[in-house]
Amino acid sequence: MLSPPTEEQTAISSVEGGTRPDSASDSEPGADPTSLGDGVRSETLRSVKLRAYILIFLLIFGLTPLVLAVLINLPLVLDRTAMFYQRAYLQNLRADFRDLDQHLASRHEMIRLLSKLPEPGLILGEQGDADQIDVARARYTAWINQILADQRDIIQILFVGDDGQERFWLARDARTREWRPTATPPQVPNRKFLEAGLELQSGAVIVSRIRIDPLAGVEDPRQLMTLSLVSRIGGEKAEDPRGVVVMTIDVGGLAQFYRDTLWVNHDGSYLRPGQPASGQPEAFDAFPGLAEIFAGGTLAIWNGRQGRQLLWVPMFLTEDGVPLWVGRAVDPSPIDEFRDALIVRVLSIIFLLVLVVMVLARWIAARAEHFGEELRGGIGQVLRDGRPLRFSWRGPREIRELGEQLTALARTHAEHLRSAQAHTRELEKSNRYKSEFLANVSHELRTPLNSILLLSKMLAAETSGLNPGQRRQAQVIHEAGRDLRTMIDNILDISRIEAGHVAVTPDWVELRPMLEELMELVAPLVAEKSVVLDLAIDPRAATTVYTDRDKLRQILKNFLSNAVKFTEQGRITLAVEPGTDPQRQIVLSVADTGIGIPHDKQEIIFEAFQQADGSTRRRYGGTGLGLSISRELALLLGGRIQVESAPGAGACFSLVLPVAAVAIEPEGVSASAPSPAHMTPLPPGESSSALRSTPGASSGGRPGGGWVLIVERDVKTLVQLASELSRRGLRVQTAADLDEALETLQDEGEGCELVLLAAGMSDEMTCATIRTLLSRSTGPHPAVAVLGDRSAKTQVQGCLGAGAVEFLSKPIDPDQLTALLAEVLPDRPVPETSAAPREPIV
Repeated sequence: MLSPPTEEQTAISSVEGGTRPDSASDSEPGADPTSLGDGVRSETLRSVKLRAYILIFLLIFGLTPLVLAVLINLPLVLDRTAMFYQRAYLQNLRADFRDLDQHLASRHEMIRLLSKLPEPGLILGEQGDADQIDVARARYTAWINQILADQRDIIQILFVGDDGQERFWLARDARTREWRPTATPPQVPNRKFLEAGLELQSGAVIVSRIRIDPLAGVEDPRQLMTLSLVSRIGGEKAEDPRGVVVMTIDVGGLAQFYRDTLWVNHDGSYLRPGQPASGQPEAFDAFPGLAEIFAGGTLAIWNGRQGRQLLWVPMFLTEDGVPLWVGRAVDPSPIDEFRDALIVRVLSIIFLLVLVVMVLARWIAARAEHFGEELRGGIGQVLRDGRPLRFSWRGPREIRELGEQLTALARTHAEHLRSAQAHTRELEKSNRYKSEFLANVSHELRTPLNSILLLSKMLAAETSGLNPGQRRQAQVIHEAGRDLRTMIDNILDISRIEAGHVAVTPDWVELRPMLEELMELVAPLVAEKSVVLDLAIDPRAATTVYTDRDKLRQILKNFLSNAVKFTEQGRITLAVEPGTDPQRQIVLSVADTGIGIPHDKQEIIFEAFQQADGSTRRRYGGTGLGLSISRELALLLGGRIQVESAPGAGACFSLVLPVAAVAIEPEGVSASAPSPAHMTPLPPGESSSALRSTPGASSGGRPGGGWVLIVERDVKTLVQLASELSRRGLRVQTAADLDEALETLQDEGEGCELVLLAAGMSDEMTCATIRTLLSRSTGPHPAVAVLGDRSAKTQVQGCLGAGAVEFLSKPIDPDQLTALLAEVLPDRPVPETSAAPREPIV
């Protein structure tokens, strides 16, 4: 039994000034262990609930076996008692019908006599003439009247030859009781019964089932309920029978003799000897539920009103194969008295046991509750304050050992808590350094990589002046650099997301133009494959969606890239459908017929740096970051990604989004990440630039502030200009054409302060390029300076009119470049790199 300590046995955590024990949480974690007592008195009201739980548990534990034993055994005892009572009635009923068996035994001797002394026609056969046979049959009839005069239940005798034909028959007259031949033969038993009689041994007798014939019973009540006895006529050898003798016996006298017994056919009609059968289910109407008893086909008790009971027994089988039911009233009073006495005794025992169990359970609950309060209060202080406590309990050895172990646990917990807090701080610091390192390294790698990509692309062009072998080598460099840039972009994106530096800039997006643009983007990638690209837009789906266009485009681009990578032949379908989720009403999906994904791998592919298996990485390459980034971006947009796939059956990646921004709490997004709940929808066509708020660390931890973009195809000019700007402390990105320039602006985000654009083939082309750069740039528009021939005055005027701030003539004078930088970047010092004379940039 638990023995919680008293106030003298338990020491309470001491706190100066008379404050509550809870105030000790302000003490140092390394304080000396204090003792625990029974001072948690403020929890008394809530402890009542605990006592109730303990009391209920003990009551259930103590009473459940008893109640189950009563519920299981008492009905069984009552049923067995009722069954024994029914069996007693059944035995009495069968004893009443034993006379029928004895009566049939006496009739067996009579039919054996007739089989040994058959009618003369069977004996004479074809040897005697008709007159001789008639005289012999008349004498035989007189003999039958003498020996069967007092056997009034025998009503018919039929002799059948071995060919199955009726040879001679006699019937007892209902009025005179004399035997005489009739004009028509009696009803012959069924053919199988006669054939069985022909196969009998000499002296053997078989008895048929009872025949119920309501039609014959109307004319002759003796024909209502009969049975037949058959015996073989012939010598001792079974192979030479002459025929059979059939004796019909009226068994309707049983129903007349037992007046307290009901005889009912299987269809519910009464069987009343001497009266015509009604053919109506009168018994079913008189005894509701009797039809179900008859359908069961077994002995049963019928219970009526006011305790009336009848025992129904399927006593005999008729020729139709259905039972003939016999019902007799049952007196239930003895069994009712026994049942009532048994129930009263059982309930008395249960009541006494309930009282005993309640008293014991209440005492145990009070003791356990007191101990539980001491334990709960101490554990609460250990978990809440992180202080080591000493549990000084007296009582059984187990209780003392528990107190010692809890004391050791409290001390260990306090030490581990201090260690875990220090370790958590170190992990947070390490994770922050990791994110900053990835962002800085990725960005520093991209800056020279852009120049490598641009130069390798120019060297691989046919106009570079290199031979085919050198151009192929340059193309290899370009493709390897492009793969490396994709990897760096993915690492940079995942580090931004983990750091919570991704801003959501929502606006109304037209889906069809964006999707068609994506299809055009991936079309060259499937040109050498047997793959068909499809765009399927459901007319019921929304045509516009309020979301971040760039992030939506990045997700779908990742889907399409994976589909192209893992599909060698078949079809890739980009589809738009209405969603079934009331909060996310549109579904954008990419389905392919590629290699598919095993079901057990469909979760890990969304983890960073994970693919379905190692063979996938070796065969198809990739970093395993695309889907991880896509899932995080989908959560930022208030949506989710679903995947359906099977090995060899392709895959379908679906992005489920809200049409307009709603307050959907994204699952799995850190608190630092921007929530889509702050996205306020605007009418289509209205600018959303006022809503774009970039966090202070939107650059993702990149060094420096603004940067310069050079759009130039001439390699010499590009290299010299990039070198000059780098020496001046400026960060430089390069591009060969408008598409690369737009992609660079999108990837780098805001911060581009100057674009140095090489003039195009015509004035219109250059002006169009300027307008596109200004309209597609994010954040504040960068300044655009055109590099060209100043002698073309129309081109100079057109460029300045299109939005350019300056027109620099080639070769570019370093002083002219310095003046431009001082004008565009007034707050940024532009150092001179050298005091030596500078050559113009050609």
